[in-house]
Amino acid sequence: MVTAWRQRERLLRRAGVDLTLVTAVRWEEGGALVPFTPAGDEFALAAPTLGRHPNLFLFDPRPLWRLLGDGRWDVIDLHEEPFGLAVAEVLVLRWLRARRTPYLVSSAQNIDKRYPAPFRWLERWSLRGAAGAYTCNTEASAILRRKGLTGALELLPLGVDVGRFHPADRPPPADRLRVGFVGRLIPHKGVDVLLRAVALDARLDADVYGAGPEAAGLEALADDLGISGRVTFHGHVDEATLPDVFPTFDVLAVPSVPVPGWLEQFGRVVVEGQASGIPAVASNSGALPEVVGAAGLLVPPSDPRALAASLARMLDEPGLWERLRRAGTDTVGRYSWSSVADRQHDLYLRVAGRG
Repeated sequence: MVTAWRQRERLLRRAGVDLTLVTAVRWEEGGALVPFTPAGDEFALAAPTLGRHPNLFLFDPRPLWRLLGDGRWDVIDLHEEPFGLAVAEVLVLRWLRARRTPYLVSSAQNIDKRYPAPFRWLERWSLRGAAGAYTCNTEASAILRRKGLTGALELLPLGVDVGRFHPADRPPPADRLRVGFVGRLIPHKGVDVLLRAVALDARLDADVYGAGPEAAGLEALADDLGISGRVTFHGHVDEATLPDVFPTFDVLAVPSVPVPGWLEQFGRVVVEGQASGIPAVASNSGALPEVVGAAGLLVPPSDPRALAASLARMLDEPGLWERLRRAGTDTVGRYSWSSVADRQHDLYLRVAGRG
């Protein structure tokens, strides 16, 4: 859906891959309903959808039926969880079209869940027939193997156009620390934990970018904590403006809170911060430790005191901010679209029997 996130497909086409992308006409992103914009991507086809849940929606089957009628495809790449209705829809259409084209599924699910019928049946069916899969965290890979995937498996991070983000030429923070948050304002993103941490140290200011159902409650909490003068709620931020947002931070906070049925599955915002020269302080939860690596600090989830203490280290510990900043900019290339596209291409060749 997001124009910048189609860079994988653009690079694959430049490498000679005959690729057609099917996406939704509109979808929720960052707390707002975003319409598909072609942006010159003639390979992208927007199809109407029924349902808005990420795993419980269906495409209009007519464009899929027409595409599957074309015999030139070597691989079908289903960038969806294997238990999702959209995956089942494509596989049913593939069967009705009498196609034996190998297919891939994708997963970010890092909790080993047993889904109710019929979803666990759909998951078992799709995994047993898949020629391969790719995941954005190591636990998701292990789960797919335990659930029956026998095909090729690639640990493939979500891509980031790291070239759009540039570290500002600036000194380390000195007397005050500007802490940034970018994401949906929903309970498990932990913005309330960040506000309570800011209240514990008068040197901390916060900029909150994002929209969601918790917005009004979080603004009320800032008032109750007496920090409304040190916290700015900016509302929904368009993805295209993010390269200008990150350099206004001294540090990025990712205070995600694990809840039953959900753990942080990747953390693209961490990578965008690293590419902008902004260290992260993140919860030691889900896939965040994998992404943060040596370019940030980890704290226990739901612990405002630990979060405040780690943020304060950026001011109090000489050289720490600079060291974390360098670590991020030195390693962020592994998440570049060119790296992701190269590995995706290799996976396609393998499952098509050409690699």
